[in-house]
Amino acid sequence: MSQRAKTLSIAIIVAVLAIAFLWMLVTPINDRQTSGELLLPGLSSPVRVVRDEKAMPYIYAETIEDAIRAQGFVVGQDRLFQVEAAKRAATGRLAEVLGAGENDVIFNLDREARVIGFRRLAEQQAERLSPSTLAWLNAYLDGLNAYIATREDNHPMAFGLAGFEPEPWTIEDVLSVVFYLGWASSANFDAELIAHDVIQEIGADAFEEIAPLALNPDDAQPTERRAAIDGPSRWVGETASLASWTEGGWRQQGVGGSNNWAVSGAKAGTAAAIVTNDPHLDSRMLPGPWHPIGIITPDHRVVGVGAGLPGVSIGRNEHIAFGVTNAYADAVDLYVETIDPNDPDRYLEGEVSLPFETVIETIRIKTDDGFKDEELVVRFTRRGPIITDHNPERGGGAVLSMRWATAEYMGTELGLDQLMMAKTLEEALEAVHQIRIISLNFVMGDITGRVARRASGTAPIRLSGDGMSPFPVGDGTDNWAGPIPADEMPGEIDPAHGWTGSANHLTAPADYPYIYTTFASPSYRYRRIRELMDDTQVSAEEAWAGQYDTLNLYARDIAPILVSALSESDDADLLEIASELSAWDYHDEVGAIAPTLFQETVRQLAQLTYEDELGEEVTASYLSNWYVWQQRFDALVQDGTAPWFDDTRTPEVEDLPALIQRAGKAAIARLTEDYGRSRSRWAWGEVHQIHFTGPLRQDGFIGNLTGNQSVPMAGSGETLLRALYPYDEPFNSKWFASLRMTADLNDGEKVRAVLPGGAVGRTFSPHLSDQLESWTQDDAETYWWFSDEAIEAHAVSTLTLVAPSD
Repeated sequence: MSQRAKTLSIAIIVAVLAIAFLWMLVTPINDRQTSGELLLPGLSSPVRVVRDEKAMPYIYAETIEDAIRAQGFVVGQDRLFQVEAAKRAATGRLAEVLGAGENDVIFNLDREARVIGFRRLAEQQAERLSPSTLAWLNAYLDGLNAYIATREDNHPMAFGLAGFEPEPWTIEDVLSVVFYLGWASSANFDAELIAHDVIQEIGADAFEEIAPLALNPDDAQPTERRAAIDGPSRWVGETASLASWTEGGWRQQGVGGSNNWAVSGAKAGTAAAIVTNDPHLDSRMLPGPWHPIGIITPDHRVVGVGAGLPGVSIGRNEHIAFGVTNAYADAVDLYVETIDPNDPDRYLEGEVSLPFETVIETIRIKTDDGFKDEELVVRFTRRGPIITDHNPERGGGAVLSMRWATAEYMGTELGLDQLMMAKTLEEALEAVHQIRIISLNFVMGDITGRVARRASGTAPIRLSGDGMSPFPVGDGTDNWAGPIPADEMPGEIDPAHGWTGSANHLTAPADYPYIYTTFASPSYRYRRIRELMDDTQVSAEEAWAGQYDTLNLYARDIAPILVSALSESDDADLLEIASELSAWDYHDEVGAIAPTLFQETVRQLAQLTYEDELGEEVTASYLSNWYVWQQRFDALVQDGTAPWFDDTRTPEVEDLPALIQRAGKAAIARLTEDYGRSRSRWAWGEVHQIHFTGPLRQDGFIGNLTGNQSVPMAGSGETLLRALYPYDEPFNSKWFASLRMTADLNDGEKVRAVLPGGAVGRTFSPHLSDQLESWTQDDAETYWWFSDEAIEAHAVSTLTLVAPSD
């Protein structure tokens, strides 16, 4: 062996030993006590916390209050850094610990939280909560705060590395997080700003041709259903584009989504129902948003996941199982306000001049020298905060206020506590009716074999306008007539076909009396669910396998049109695309090149279709949200005759085939530039990946050591195996299954479920990402244990929590 080789070998051995030593050193320091005994004030009797091989905790308590108090303590053990970060995001205090430059994304996120006012709303809501809900939240916070106060030497090491410490939680803090999560489901703030951009550029008549298209495939003849854009909604003001509002924090949390379906006992050929759910969220930061947990008392047995809040949001008890998708009820409207020309501190409603209300918010920003404070003056009309005051690049005369139905129509209950303890389908539906803060499609099944679906949240009854674009105030006449009654939200009970489900599509039927939303997912995933469910018996195994289905119905609709146009060319590259797409079975598999060619050609085609009329900036805004344009674009391409396919920048009149050929050439050029000429590097799994990061979000060696890894992904934004990428970041998947669950209520031993991360959010924990490999495999068997016998058989550790003795 040469001296150089010996030196290299020694260096490698030293590096491996150093990593091993570092791992052995930091893992115990960053761990938490999971066996023995610890004190937890407020308990009425001892509580056992049994952890399985995945480190999932099962809490055994004599009362539900003690169980929720212990849950707060356990969340502190497992997820304190994650929940503290969520609290700071919801209360607009990220810059205080992370710092922020001028117009920095962190500052913009804080600004958004302060303008919308999650904390202000939480303070108002805290005064309205029922005594039972307050008791529920206080029990949880007692446990969480006890961990923060008594286990200072055992806090996650991420706090030390990030340079801040956790603070005690209040009711207002937890409600701020709840409002923050509710905002993420409140369509269609982002879509209204995009509509405003497009109307500014081309006018309301042309916008009608490319406006969002929401379809319900369950209608006998699916058609577009929304109010016509009347005179007021056609307002076009003298202002610059608002595309910059979708940058740097001013957008809702993506266009993720979810799938869920509940199969009745009769359809499954069993006594009880089967419920499947895979919520699609940005879960790239390990261990992911969901904390798996079991809560067991003499009266209740629940297993599932929570999101840093008390109780279980998705899971099962002894009587029912439940899962969620985003329902995208349109709970947000933007209004065009008019400043009083005689007094800039007042606004007009017709001839009536009214004063703005104002609130001063102070954002503290960490600097190299300490802190600096940025003062924010938030103005309010009777509808809500003025959002355009806080866009530094607005550059025009439009003044837009934001009205949020959730903030106006909240009740006294949160509802999730009632849902997880429901014993009948009727009790579960009533619990969903109480969940006013977040817009979700709940599917449920029970042990008698019944199934149901119901949307939660709030949406206004609009007397005029459709909520698609900013609405002018006019004389101030209120265009909202209260909320849609909870029991009239879209849903179904015991459907004749034996199953129910949702995939973020429009669930309101054709005869629905209200404008529920104009913003919904394209129908491809739900149509595929129907293909898997209709006219066949569905077992628990088949219900689980559906989450890994890769058939792309969008491609099945569009690819033959691409093939027809590309085959007319004599260009070798275009004929290659045509050949690949012709041989494709429309499954988005990692080894296939066809999905890559299809996705990139359609991306380029969309851009070529709109850029000549809308310009580069507005086109980027329009295409940034898949739910705004994709279903409409599908309809235009299938029709094939729209004048949008003519490039107005050229003297020729192009048609769709000509534009497809140009898109194909552009696709080949982009793929060659980014991935090289070798077609093996164009395989879907080579280009279409999820890049997971550890809690520290570090790059390079430290990042790889603390959790960073990339996973090739089958599926796409259009398949049930979801892996959706931002339009402007192909093919970097951002929204995907943050959980997969099939709860077979015929199985009293276990629930089949897996996370794309793990149960514990501590850097260097072996349970930070130990489920990721199983998450990628459709045949992996990973479970939440349900019966006492199964829990004890898989127990790895037991911690006993006791109250301090007098």
